[in-house]
Amino acid sequence: MSTPGPVSSDLLREVIREVVREVVREVVAEEVATAEGAAPRPSARRRPTTAPASGGSTARIERGALTERQVRAAGPSGTISIGKAVVITPLARERAKSMGVEIVRFEE
Repeated sequence: MSTPGPVSSDLLREVIREVVREVVREVVAEEVATAEGAAPRPSARRRPTTAPASGGSTARIERGALTERQVRAAGPSGTISIGKAVVITPLARERAKSMGVEIVRFEE
């Protein structure tokens, strides 16, 4: 897998904003669910489509950031296809290497 060129500061800012928005949505959803006395529900956040971690699956992410959580969801020896605009977090890269998860960039 080749390392992408330098990431523009505008793209990096947009990815950071998107990640922060997603985290805030999750926290707010959990707080509302807890205040209503219900069990917290999973957020409406877009996650890669993956099968349960039962030996390796395939995920496709077109934009945003590839996180360690998404790598764990792919399971051991899984494959994650990412678009050229996807930024890979250092922890995700490390987890993918340790789990044998292959990260493949595709052209959009």
